[in-house]
Amino acid sequence: MKKVIATVICAVLAAVSLTASAAGLDVNKNRVLNRLKTEISVAGKSVSLPGELITQAENFLKRDDVVITAKQADKIISHINSAINIVKEAGVTRISELNMQDKTAILDNIRAAAGVLGLKVSINSTDKTITVLKDNVPVATTEAALKITGTGISAILVMVGVCVALIIGCFAVSWKVRLIAK
Repeated sequence: MKKVIATVICAVLAAVSLTASAAGLDVNKNRVLNRLKTEISVAGKSVSLPGELITQAENFLKRDDVVITAKQADKIISHINSAINIVKEAGVTRISELNMQDKTAILDNIRAAAGVLGLKVSINSTDKTITVLKDNVPVATTEAALKITGTGISAILVMVGVCVALIIGCFAVSWKVRLIAK
């Protein structure tokens, strides 16, 4: 019986240690991210945000200093839905095909959604880029050359260390209760 319990404990610890880094998004953050990931159909074609923008949003939402309440999530999703409706009503599949009024309306929704979290939106009309800033530091951009990353290497090393320690602990317990022969 001890062997079975020790095996179950080791399996649970190993599973938790391997999935801990995938955590980080609560229900409200997930709601916002899932809405950003939504594909819509326009003129028979599937339209969605580019993957790199989704990744930047996900990296931002995973930060510990980002807290989203249910009310904030509702407001952000409302602005996302408004922007989606503008694209649907225009019947276009590329931003460049939108008229200036629709582009301005979408930009207003982006600014309003960012404002819910205290973010600023900076527009560079010369380079045709949009940058989202938190405390004047970029957290997302449409500029291809700039890569905004999430966690640093130190966080990854800590997670790897925790995983290794848990696995070694499991082997030690297994060896102690004679699940593993000498």
